Amino acid sequence: MKKIITSGSVLLLLLIVAGCSTISMNRYIEKEERVDVERFAYPDENFTYDMEVLQDLADRVRLEELTTRNINSILKDEIKAGRYNEIIIYLRELQEEEPEEAAAFSTRYNEALQAHVMRSAEPSPTLVEDAITRLEYQYQLDPENERYIIDLANMLIHSEYDVERGATLLFDLEEKMIQAGEQPGLDLTLALAEAYFAVGKYEESIERFERLTTLDTEDPTYFYKMSKVFKEMGDKEQERAALTQALEPTSEFLTQYGDSTYHLYKDYLNKSIYE
Repeated sequence: MKKIITSGSVLLLLLIVAGCSTISMNRYIEKEERVDVERFAYPDENFTYDMEVLQDLADRVRLEELTTRNINSILKDEIKAGRYNEIIIYLRELQEEEPEEAAAFSTRYNEALQAHVMRSAEPSPTLVEDAITRLEYQYQLDPENERYIIDLANMLIHSEYDVERGATLLFDLEEKMIQAGEQPGLDLTLALAEAYFAVGKYEESIERFERLTTLDTEDPTYFYKMSKVFKEMGDKEQERAALTQALEPTSEFLTQYGDSTYHLYKDYLNKSIYE
């Protein structure tokens, strides 16, 4: 009888120990899978993020059945939705822990960095420094690469770190293409339009924005950006005309309720510019 009780006690003890070990292991795994924001989030007030959104993103892209293409698509959608800071944190951690895997998402990381700079009222200074260092290194590896030139130039211009150099990079690239009998594509034309605006060459900026409206007839934000150029030029008539083009889907509403409704759409347009 004593042997039975002793055996039962041992079995119960083993089950308890096993259960505790499983709980401890699960907690360990959960802790290991948590994104380390203390290390990979930029520690200044200009870099904000939602921890729940970040963890949800990390959990989704870690699924084994997802392909690199699937993950790139998810990251692209998240940037478009304004969750670029969360992507920056996640990819910074991935670069540290799995650099080879992270390389497949290099383009998305660059896009997230640029989205932060372009869409934040006051970008994180530390992030800007890191981004420029990264994009400068990328550019130096292949200074003829159009994508690398555009990425570095945009960062220099929109962060106001070195507007003149960023503009010069783009103007030189445009000149080389013209000499080679080539026409700038959509991305370069947009970068040029904004670069000319940044250095006060408004006529040249308007010319590139007008080209954009023919290259991509579906995007109203080109007209909105053009209206800002006309505003700087002091041309109120052209500014209003460009805004009307930008707000074309609501032109009947505007006609009925007046110009004062323009401001209701400006926030929407500002949020849509970099999608």
